[in-house]
Amino acid sequence: MKLKTLATALLCGMLSFSTVAAEMTKAEVEKIVREYLVSNPEILIEMSNALRAKQEMQQSETDKALLKKHANQLFQQADDPVTGNPKGSLTIVEFVDYNCGYCKRSAPLVQELLKKDQDIRYIYKEFPILTETSVIASKAALAVNALFPAKYAAFHDALMAHEGALKSTDDIASIAQGLGLDWNKISEKAKDPAIERKIAINHAMAQTLNITGTPAFIIGDQLLRGAPQTLDMLEQSVHQARGK
Repeated sequence: MKLKTLATALLCGMLSFSTVAAEMTKAEVEKIVREYLVSNPEILIEMSNALRAKQEMQQSETDKALLKKHANQLFQQADDPVTGNPKGSLTIVEFVDYNCGYCKRSAPLVQELLKKDQDIRYIYKEFPILTETSVIASKAALAVNALFPAKYAAFHDALMAHEGALKSTDDIASIAQGLGLDWNKISEKAKDPAIERKIAINHAMAQTLNITGTPAFIIGDQLLRGAPQTLDMLEQSVHQARGK
């Protein structure tokens, strides 16, 4: 009986408010709303958080659909550089630029992850977007992968470990030579139109996935834009991917 009385009271209250509101001007309603929000600003924070959560969920669902649709191009291209365990049960894809400071910060975390977890197949998508030397470095890395695939990981890691930006071709050549690689063969192979096409394909895929910066990681059905702050963040994404 009490519940029925309460419902009746609420209904009457709503009807009364509707009647009053109908008689108020737009300016008066806006004033009341504004004064209420100013007096209760935490509501705006709640609204902002709810909107952000909704947008993130929508983006996540869009990402999952795109990753599923383009799985073959992302995970099964024979000319992609592969490190870690080529037969690993989980594949991670990373879009990288050798002049990207965030990529450089992420590189040691990735190396540590692959040492700890030897059941990960790791694919690099050369995605030079920052400078002309980024393009030269990516072409050189793909040339190394084509000519000396067993040396790709070492060359990649050395490029990432280079302090500051790669300022010239000489910087890249010096890194290759420091690893005992034949720079003349690498620079010649880097002119191969197939390498130019590979980079163009990577750019097109990044655009399709709405990847506008580096690094970007694909772990399972997750697309992570930006650099992880800690190894634990990477490992959590790996655990989540394996748990599905």
